[in-house]
Amino acid sequence: MNLKVIVAGGGPAGAAVAMSLAQQGHTATLYEAYPPPLQVEKNSPKAYVISLGKRGQDGLEAATGITPESVQNGILSLDFVRQTVKKPALQKRSFASLVVPRKVLAAHVLERAREYGVKIHYEHRVVDIEFDKRQVILDNKGKQVKDTYDLLIGADGSNSKVRAIMNERLDDFSVLREEQDTMEYQVVTLPETPFQQWPADTVYSWNNKKYNAISLGYPLASGEFLFAIVFPRGKFKEFKVSQKETGNGYDDALASLFANLDVATQKELAAQLYKGEPANGGLCVWVSALGSIRQGVCLVGDSGSAMWPSLGQGANCSLESAAVFCQSFKDVVAASSITASPTEIANHIVQEFNDRRHQDVTAAVDLTFGGIGAKTSRGSQNAPLSYKMQIVGMMFLNRITAGLIPKPALFRLMLGEDIAYSTAHKFHFGYEKLICLSAVAFVSVPFVTMWFLR
Repeated sequence: MNLKVIVAGGGPAGAAVAMSLAQQGHTATLYEAYPPPLQVEKNSPKAYVISLGKRGQDGLEAATGITPESVQNGILSLDFVRQTVKKPALQKRSFASLVVPRKVLAAHVLERAREYGVKIHYEHRVVDIEFDKRQVILDNKGKQVKDTYDLLIGADGSNSKVRAIMNERLDDFSVLREEQDTMEYQVVTLPETPFQQWPADTVYSWNNKKYNAISLGYPLASGEFLFAIVFPRGKFKEFKVSQKETGNGYDDALASLFANLDVATQKELAAQLYKGEPANGGLCVWVSALGSIRQGVCLVGDSGSAMWPSLGQGANCSLESAAVFCQSFKDVVAASSITASPTEIANHIVQEFNDRRHQDVTAAVDLTFGGIGAKTSRGSQNAPLSYKMQIVGMMFLNRITAGLIPKPALFRLMLGEDIAYSTAHKFHFGYEKLICLSAVAFVSVPFVTMWFLR
């Protein structure tokens, strides 16, 4: 059975799905709204760097066969430094992260997909879907293009047009909730790493209490160094006004945030930030399902599980979803009757993928929004006492029980441990609270008993 599949969206997840289906012998056509990814400017919001942990790397390899070592212009990093004013500390990761600009990874997977026969069309933006005809309508520089499908895969990101059209017109699918990120992000690229004392593959992080700001620093295979700087909404504008009025306010702010950098580097950061424009962190989106079973439309990656970058799971979750979809596709096709129509098979694929993945991606969005990324806990200033006590309590219990009680679920996810999002969800929002309360009760009971008996 050769299904005709259209993939809307040429990011890493969409490209991985298209490549996998072509490898399985199906006709895959990919439409991408933007020009080829390598044409993206290096300081554009779309030029951000992603750090793929074991989950994302396993997802990419399971879907496509692409190993992290084979990704061109990527860096496998085992070293991590948490920058502080007093004493920066080098930590060794147990599993190497793949550090690579999103545009570089997308370009690599797209090129491999093309080699397997995927037809790729850039600057084709989805404008409409005629579900009854199984036809997608696209705009290519003002020219209308139509194409038919057996199965349509929406992999067009957190602001998915496919998802929006489904939500507007279909009664078996709905967007349950959307939450806009309150943080702003800006990218700065330096010609080389400003930290010569650490290994070349080192990733860095800062957390600045004064400005409630965080930042990540990534080495690039080109030898350049990229900062991703995150501030609360309005702070970039505030700093630019200060820089314009006083000539040094912006530099003072950066000197506080990057106290370990030399003055020349701080000034270069200031110059790029002053010229650039911040991007919003995106959306958290909850959907009723990962597609429409009746219409043969499926949502893979950010289109079905958009989340803020605060937990570092966006790309990892998307590529894991791509792998789950590809396996679902393969299993359904293999088990289908020879008399089944392409429409029946496509609908069954959507159902199987939804059954296998919807609970997990919903849990991932919940953990991003209601865990480390909640509006009430973003940044070091805002973390509520209950959140801090839960994290500290679980870390303490993990140590005194020699690992019998696990580390906090959020930490386990960020460290790349093999834990399902749905399992992490149960621990963070349920079990960990019970464990901490039980520990407090266990310690308190003898003292309370002695007080009553004295």
